[in-house]
Amino acid sequence: MSDFEETLARDNAGQQEISKGKIGPYRIIEFLGRGGTGIVYRAADADKAEIAIKVMTTTPFVPQAEISRFLREAEASKLLRRHPNIITVYDTGRSGPDYYIAMELVPGGRTLKEMVGKNLSIKEVLDYVVPVAQALAFAHNEGILHRDLKPANILINEFNQPLLADFGLAKMENSQQLTLTGTIMGTPRYMSPEQCGAGDGEFTNQSDIYSFGFMVYELLTGVSPYPVTPDMPLPEMFKMICRHEAKPPRKLRKDISRNLEAVVLKMLEKEKKLRYRDMSRVCADLEACRDGNPVSVRRLSLAERWEKWLRRHRAQAITVSIFLAIGGALYYFFVVPMTSERSIAKQKVDISAVAAKHKSERLEEEISALKNQGMSTAGEMEEGTKILLKARESLSRGRLDDAEPQFKSAEEWAVKNSHKGMLLESKNSLARIAMVKGQYVKAVEIFKSVAESYGKKTLSGQIAFFEAGAASWLQENEADAFKLWQEIVDADGAGKKSLVDTKDLGSYIKLLSKAMLSRGKNYGDEKYCLSSPQVLKGLGYWALAQNTPAGKLKDGYLAEAARNRGIFIWIKQEVEDEGKK
Repeated sequence: MSDFEETLARDNAGQQEISKGKIGPYRIIEFLGRGGTGIVYRAADADKAEIAIKVMTTTPFVPQAEISRFLREAEASKLLRRHPNIITVYDTGRSGPDYYIAMELVPGGRTLKEMVGKNLSIKEVLDYVVPVAQALAFAHNEGILHRDLKPANILINEFNQPLLADFGLAKMENSQQLTLTGTIMGTPRYMSPEQCGAGDGEFTNQSDIYSFGFMVYELLTGVSPYPVTPDMPLPEMFKMICRHEAKPPRKLRKDISRNLEAVVLKMLEKEKKLRYRDMSRVCADLEACRDGNPVSVRRLSLAERWEKWLRRHRAQAITVSIFLAIGGALYYFFVVPMTSERSIAKQKVDISAVAAKHKSERLEEEISALKNQGMSTAGEMEEGTKILLKARESLSRGRLDDAEPQFKSAEEWAVKNSHKGMLLESKNSLARIAMVKGQYVKAVEIFKSVAESYGKKTLSGQIAFFEAGAASWLQENEADAFKLWQEIVDADGAGKKSLVDTKDLGSYIKLLSKAMLSRGKNYGDEKYCLSSPQVLKGLGYWALAQNTPAGKLKDGYLAEAARNRGIFIWIKQEVEDEGKK
C-alpha cells in the first residue's frame, strides 16, 4: 500500500470513528465549527455532561508545524485552566490518528468580535476587557505568551463573562518558537510593530500588550487605530502598523475619559520602551479607569511627541534640518532685503512636504528578512512541564507525600531554567501542603517570598499574602496575621477607600482582608460568598466562619468552605481542626 493510500485509509477510519459519534471516551453530538488548528464538535462525557472537543487528525500530509501548534495549545491550556476567565480544559489525549482537547462548552458561541461596532458603553467595554487583562496577566506570570490576541479569540459565556481562548500559537518561556521562515505568526492586523519588522523583531509579553490595546481601541471606537483593511497587501499593512500613529480615541468618541485614552495609547506605542512593561500595570490602570481613580500614565507632551518622531524618522529629520538651514540662509541673504515689510510667517518651510519626499523604504527590506526562529517537534514537552503536571496530579488525588517531592523537583528545575511562573506555582503548592501538615511557620515564609516575587499590588501577590495571614491565624499568631492582611488593604495607599466588586478577584481579596481585620464587621453577610468568584468561594466561607460564633452556623460555613476549597487545600485541615476543638 502506498503512503497516499495508507493516509486515505487512516483518515477514513478516523472520520468513520467520528461519524459513529465517538472519539476517545467522548460521544460526538454535532459539528460546531472549524478552529485555527482543528475541528470543534459538541460532545458528551461519561457523565453525559456536554463539552466542546477540538480534534486534529494527523496524516503524512499534515505539516509538522500544525501538529506542534495543536499540542502546544493543549499543553498551554492545561497549565492555565485554573483562571476563571481562561477557557477550561478538562482533558487532552490521542485516539488513533486523532489528537483531541476536551474543553468547556460555551453556549451560543458568541465572541467579542460581535461586540465591535455595537456602541457599547464605556462601562460595558471595561467589564469585558478587565477580566481578559487579568487572564492575560495570569498567563504571562505562568510564562506563556498568547501571540494571537483578537476579539474572535475571546468567547462570551452564558453569564456574559469573557473567556480567553485559542492558545494554538502560544509560546512558553525557555522553549523554541513555532515560527518558520516567511511564516506570519498571528492575525496580521493585530500584530505588533516588532512582529511587522520594526525594532528588534523579538516577540515578548509587550507584544501581547500591543495586540490587547488594539482590541480595546476597536471595542471603544468601533474602528481600527489605523486605516487597515482585510484586502490590504501585507507589506502595505505592515508599513501602516509600523509608521502610522493611532488616532486619539477621544476624537472619535467624546465620552472616553482622558485617563482611558492615555492607557489605550500607551498600549499602542510603537517602541517597546514607551509601552507598558507588563500586564499587571495594564490591569491596575484599567481597573482605575473603571472605578474613576487616577492612572499611572498620561498623554505625551508636544515636545515629547516631537522627540519620539525624531527618533523614529532620523533620516527625514536630518533632511528637514538641511533644507531648513539652506532655506534660512537663502531667506536671510536674498529674501529679507526685498521683503522686509512682509510677515516672517509667510516664509515658513513646508516641513511635511520636504519630509514626504525622503521617506525610507527600510521596512520593505526588513520584512523580506524575517528571522527563522525554529520549530518545536510534535513529541516535545519540556521536562519541567512534565514534572509540574505530575505533581499537580498527585496533589489533586490527595497524595501529598508524593506531591511534595515532585513540587520540590519542579521548583529546582524552574530555578535552574529561570522559569518564574513554574517556580512560584511550585512554591505556592509547597506552602499549602505545609499548612495541611500543620507546618505553619514554614508556610508563612514561603507565601511571603511568593508575594514579594509577584508584587504586593498584583492579584497573585495579594492571594499569597492572604494565605500567609491565614497560616499565622491558624498558628494563633493574631498579630502577624493582622499585619499581613493590613498590607493587602494598604496596597493602593493607606486609608484609601474603593468600591468593592465581589466579581473582581483583587477587590474580593481586599474585602476578605478587611473582614478578618474588623472581625467580620465588613463581611457579616453570606451574600458576599454567594456572589464571589468561584475560585475564591472557599476562602470566602472560611473568612465568614472565622468571624462567626461557635455553633451549627459556623460548622455549616466551614463545611461550605471545605466543599469549595479548590486550590486552597489547607481549608479541609481547618475543618478537621475545628472539629477537634
